[in-house]
Amino acid sequence: MDEPRTGTALTVSVCVTATVTGRFASVNELERAILEATRAAGRQLYAQGLAAFQAAWLEARRDRFSAQRWRSLHWLTPFGPVSLPVRVVREKVSGKYFSLSKVLFRHKATRLLSPVLEQQAVAEATAQNYRPAARSLSRWIGQRLGHWLVWACVQFHGARRLLELEKLAPPPLRRMNVPVLVSEIDSTWLKVQQRARHGPVKHFPVHLGLHYTGRVRRCQARASKSLRLEGKQLPASTAPLALFGKDFQRQAQRHYCPQHHVILSDGDEGLERLRETHFPQAQWLLDRWHIAQAVRAFVAGNQNEYRRIMAAVWCADSEAALEALRASPLRPQRPKEFRDLFGCLLGNRDGIDNWKELPARLRRSAGRSAAPVKCGSGAVEKNIEVAINRRFKRQGRSWNPDSSGLQLKLLLAKPALWHRWWTKPKPFNLKPNPP
Repeated sequence: MDEPRTGTALTVSVCVTATVTGRFASVNELERAILEATRAAGRQLYAQGLAAFQAAWLEARRDRFSAQRWRSLHWLTPFGPVSLPVRVVREKVSGKYFSLSKVLFRHKATRLLSPVLEQQAVAEATAQNYRPAARSLSRWIGQRLGHWLVWACVQFHGARRLLELEKLAPPPLRRMNVPVLVSEIDSTWLKVQQRARHGPVKHFPVHLGLHYTGRVRRCQARASKSLRLEGKQLPASTAPLALFGKDFQRQAQRHYCPQHHVILSDGDEGLERLRETHFPQAQWLLDRWHIAQAVRAFVAGNQNEYRRIMAAVWCADSEAALEALRASPLRPQRPKEFRDLFGCLLGNRDGIDNWKELPARLRRSAGRSAAPVKCGSGAVEKNIEVAINRRFKRQGRSWNPDSSGLQLKLLLAKPALWHRWWTKPKPFNLKPNPP
């Protein structure tokens, strides 16, 4: 079975006519009649266009194949259900018979949805769960659509996306000369999908990284505080942290050539090994939000003591913060919390003191120009909430650790790449899911 070669274009010419006649009491009735006539004409155009495409395909290969008979294939399309004509052909050399649907529809996930409807199903499923996505598509096409079809589309095209990321050559090197590159890393946990209802609940980690080169105000109004990240790159993976760190480093090297490189994360031991292995020359900043949470756990609502300890932290003086903690009157009352906070400050002194090592132009805002570097990890926390939590961590949801749906969601966030990925030829031959 031969597939159309890459770059081969076939000429197709079909024509249908849509006619609206009758007496209408209101514009609403007229609009409904127009929509119904348009849908009927679209179904005719769909069938005639596919028949003309198959005729052109056979004409280009008439030395190898001969047309035999027609079969019907039922599809759900944006115009509703369509009965499509599919040509059965015979290979002249071997004498075998086969349907052209096995060749022309090889890169489809199911036999029931048209390619455009599969693309729309994947887009709906990246924003909501499969049942609401199926209901949304059903309202669009005017025909009931099962949620398992949406699931099959996500699994098939997600696996193809993972294969593309794994096997294809990396994009050409385009390094930007930037004054500073800020890299933030964080992880979250998703619930594992289990067939058996008994047993302990299991989870798997999802790592998300963020590269950006600065912050720009969305609106130049004086009271506006909304910011946009410049040069943003957002890789995410369910692979082990060591493998993710290698990909995170490779992406930074391929896209940026910074004068200053800043790594912003919490004091996790795994992230510490990642920084030391893949970013030994970067300056590490400890996220102040996690320090503030540890201080609040120690002071237990005492705001005066909280401000006294945090004043040294905000001044990027770890020695002064340790001295303030030693002199705290709450030390005898909360010994366990004192040891936890003291160990946190003592083990992450570099992340606190490195804030003073940055040039002032990188950490201070000038007029309406926002500072490119902040001491908090709010950017990556918000991206985790938007890219992962809203879709994958709602009540009752569980997932497989293959990250196919996550990669499709990240792809949909970039409209140009999303459109290009669906229109370019697919080099991988995957078997579709059963209907």
